[in-house]
Amino acid sequence: MLNEGCVLKMKIDKERKRFLKQELKEYEKTTPMMEEGRSVLREWVRAGNSVHENGASACYGGGCPIEFLDVYREEEESRTALASMTYEQGSRYLSEKYGIDRDAVPEPKPTYEELRKKASHLYRTCMLYWEVLIANDLREEACEYVREHIDEELPFDPIEWDIAQ
Repeated sequence: MLNEGCVLKMKIDKERKRFLKQELKEYEKTTPMMEEGRSVLREWVRAGNSVHENGASACYGGGCPIEFLDVYREEEESRTALASMTYEQGSRYLSEKYGIDRDAVPEPKPTYEELRKKASHLYRTCMLYWEVLIANDLREEACEYVREHIDEELPFDPIEWDIAQ
């Protein structure tokens, strides 16, 4: 016999699939696209994603996610352009495309004291969060969450903390 949680999850999954299918149908009516883009978009939605999401978590300046098809088109444009370029040409192309100044003066490496201050600030921030969790009787849940997720990879590049350099 299925438990309530499992039945609820199946219902949500069915509702989500129905919603995504309807969203795709409306999107295809209003958005011009080539057949290859349509095929890739349908595959994206079949995998359980919205047409308004993208796998790169790319967002516009205001924080609004860029639609999947727009990210796909830009990536395809870059792949096509890079296919006929040497490594150096491709590097120059991407730098110009994304506004990276290769000749810019690099920022100086932080001093030991600056790193110590940042570490101290981060530690104090963590302690304040911990105090809020305890004050709201969430200590056990927080500990369990940390145990479950402590070894997960960060969803972004970790900050280099090598003080020796």
